Amino acid sequence: MSYLKYLRAAALTGVLVVPVAFAACGGGDDGGSSSNGDTTAGRAKGEEGVPDGAPFIDQNNLKFIPTKITANAGEKIYFKNSETALHTVTIDGKNESGNMKKDHVFEWTPPGPGDYKITCDFHPQMKSEVVVK
Repeated sequence: MSYLKYLRAAALTGVLVVPVAFAACGGGDDGGSSSNGDTTAGRAKGEEGVPDGAPFIDQNNLKFIPTKITANAGEKIYFKNSETALHTVTIDGKNESGNMKKDHVFEWTPPGPGDYKITCDFHPQMKSEVVVK
């Protein structure tokens, strides 16, 4: 239904729905990505500021995508906030990124091999894991 037809129908029925956005808890389309499982180093195409082939975790739709990646020791891990909600990259309980606004890219080099738990200070449901070999 076109926008004008929607407005006419709303006027006739007395019902008008106005979309409201909440920046602090904004969601959105995750770009069609359904990969929430384990992945090796790689990045989504078109992600500016992230080198080809680099380990990459997106923050979108109030999720870390993917929820687990594997990287090699010494590799930089890239995190990008793709939505209007503020996010953080908190690694094993320490906020490493500060507050990340939309399109901010954060680079992190793990101190060595191990499993690192990633969370967001603002959205505790957001969780990911980086396995460094």
